[in-house]
Amino acid sequence: MTTGLYDNQGVLRYAGSDPSACLAYAELFGLEENDFTLVTLVDEADSSGSGTAQAA
Repeated sequence: MTTGLYDNQGVLRYAGSDPSACLAYAELFGLEENDFTLVTLVDEADSSGSGTAQAA
């Protein structure tokens, strides 16, 4: 699972393997708690079940 840190403009600023990595990024760049949102991102392999494209 991957966690993404988005700023208030909706730009993905950082993606990491866990929320603590995102919070460390926010602290490093002086982002306040209301300046960003943490979102769980779905890995491509998780969404399809196999990680490969399949023809219809």
